[in-house]
Amino acid sequence: MPHSRTAATATVTALTVLAGLATAAKAEPQAVPAATPPAPTVAPEASPGPSPWAGTVELYGFAPLRTSGTATINGLSADFDLGLGQVLRPLTGIATVRGSVEHGRIGLLTDLSYLSIQGAEGRTSNGFQLSRSLGPLGGSTANLTIPPRTLTASIGSIQGVYDLALRYRFGDRETAVARPGRFSVIPYAGVRLVNLQSNLGLELQGAGSNLTLTGPRGRSIGLDGPARSFTRYGDFGTTLVQPLLGTQAMVFLSPRLRLFARGDIGGFGIDNPNNVSWNAQAGLGYAIGNSTQLNLSWRLLHLGASNGATPQNAYVVNENGLEVGVKFFF
Repeated sequence: MPHSRTAATATVTALTVLAGLATAAKAEPQAVPAATPPAPTVAPEASPGPSPWAGTVELYGFAPLRTSGTATINGLSADFDLGLGQVLRPLTGIATVRGSVEHGRIGLLTDLSYLSIQGAEGRTSNGFQLSRSLGPLGGSTANLTIPPRTLTASIGSIQGVYDLALRYRFGDRETAVARPGRFSVIPYAGVRLVNLQSNLGLELQGAGSNLTLTGPRGRSIGLDGPARSFTRYGDFGTTLVQPLLGTQAMVFLSPRLRLFARGDIGGFGIDNPNNVSWNAQAGLGYAIGNSTQLNLSWRLLHLGASNGATPQNAYVVNENGLEVGVKFFF
């Protein structure tokens, strides 16, 4: 019995301690963790969209493989038909650049070209020969002989063509690199300023004329004329302001290769049928960087001007050849 009483007492004591601990746990306030303040909401930074402004600048050189036409000064005309070497040899100055700027789809374009040639070769005749009997002259016979001669012309010219036009773009913006199939068509209208200056010199080449007098006894006396004469005519210059209409277009064949073309006409012969100018050009462009392009094309150019008076002063030139350019995109 003493052992059982002792065990019961221990059990009661243990229960009493557990009850006290439970009461103390209930009485002690629970620690509440501090609330974490929400992270401030940061709006994502908006990436800037593409600029509505864009532009191009192209430095180019035109090498006409053939240049032909007619220069008329004081009513006297001389034709010329020159190869590339005959154009480069008398070349005294050249400057060419074109560019564009646009906002959205509307923009401006310009094409500035200046060319100076002095002493190009022209021709007015392939030669002529004359032999005529002047008949009896006091018992003598007179014969006049003019050997074959060639009348050669020396032509100098300055060609300045300056375009300024308003343009509108259909299709995609011009870039150096784009996916195949992207294209643009850009019609334009504006003014073309054409400044033409020319001078003409003539040189008569060949042996001198010969006048022979034959007497009744068969004796002859010969009189020789000068072997060469030279005549220089005055200058002709005019500046025309022409209305201009044109279109340029391009399409990408690969990400870096494009096909392009352009054509325009100015003047339309409104004040004079000879006052007409036009361009036609087609070629390929290849991107050599992300904003640079190399262009190679074939170009035809016609310029014409006339004073519409008598004696006539006029200038007509047709050029066709290769054009090479480097175009920068901004």
